Amino acid sequence: MSVTRIAIGALSALLLVVSAACQPTEQQNSMPASASGLEGPVGNGARIYFTGASERGTTVTNTGSANMGGGMMSSFGQFLTCAACHGPEGRGSTHLMHMRVMTAPDIRYVALSTMPEMKDRQRPYDLDDFRTTVEQGRHPDGEEVDADMPRWKMSEADLSDLFAFLKALPE
Repeated sequence: MSVTRIAIGALSALLLVVSAACQPTEQQNSMPASASGLEGPVGNGARIYFTGASERGTTVTNTGSANMGGGMMSSFGQFLTCAACHGPEGRGSTHLMHMRVMTAPDIRYVALSTMPEMKDRQRPYDLDDFRTTVEQGRHPDGEEVDADMPRWKMSEADLSDLFAFLKALPE
C-alpha cells in the first residue's frame, strides 16, 4: 500500500469520527431540569430556547444567515436551538459545528444590556433591539451580528417570551 493511500485512509477515518462527534443529538433538543419548572412567558421562553418549539404550537423558523443559510438549517433545524450555541445558561461558548469553530456570545440580559454596542445609548436594551438582532441580524447600533448567527422568525408573543427568559437568567 502506498503512503498516499494510507494517509488518505487515515484522514477519511478521522473525518468520519469528527463528523459523527459533531452531529447534533436529541439531548441538545431537551430542557434541563432547572428550566422545566418555569411557567408562563418565562417557561415558554425556556422551551423555545432549549427546544426551538413554542408551547403555543407556533413555529420558530430560520430565515438564514450569511454563513449558515437554509441548507444546514433544513438538515438540522430541529436540533439547532439557542442553547446549542449559546449554552444552557446563555453565557455563550466556543464550539465546533459542522467542522467550523464558532463563538457564540453571552446572551443573558445582563450581557446584552451592557455590550459595547449600547455605549452612550439613552435607553436600555429592549424587545425591539432583541427583535432586530434575532430577525435581521443587527446590533442596536446597526452593525451586523456575526454571520454565524441564524436569523429567526417567530410570533411576537414567542419573541417576547424568549426575551423574558433571557432576562430571567442569573447573572
